[in-house]
Amino acid sequence: MFRNARLSLFLPFLVCVCANGAALAQSLPQPASQNGISYITGGVGEDEVQAFRAAAPGYNLRMTFASKTGSYLSDIDVTITSGAGRSVLSVRTEGPFLFVRLPAGRYQIGAQTRHITETRKIQVPAHGGADLRFYWEDPDRHGVMRVCKSCPDTARP
Repeated sequence: MFRNARLSLFLPFLVCVCANGAALAQSLPQPASQNGISYITGGVGEDEVQAFRAAAPGYNLRMTFASKTGSYLSDIDVTITSGAGRSVLSVRTEGPFLFVRLPAGRYQIGAQTRHITETRKIQVPAHGGADLRFYWEDPDRHGVMRVCKSCPDTARP
């Protein structure tokens, strides 16, 4: 009797887990490749964010792009150059995440938005991975100059 009760509770659970796994797999973009380097970019919407979190261990360089106020950013031009100065990857992000599979080694990462470029040097390990986060000033505030430090901030609603 208990066996049938457990089975009747387990089957709906198993169906839900499989359905959620399929939904996550569908929301994850297919990996692209450039110069033999595999990568995924995206992360728009909660389903995609969850899918990227699940896929993260499969990539040894994981980058996130956001404003300093915490808003995620997209359409970031990213270039990855090897330690020898050879261009490895050049891509525009389709969301706040860019996950890349690179051979172990030293790289320089350039990320540009609104004519502002951030550059980082990183060592990608042979085992495990590296996480990079790029932050820019809030796009709505770019170029706003405050003349008076004690004046109220009228640029924000």
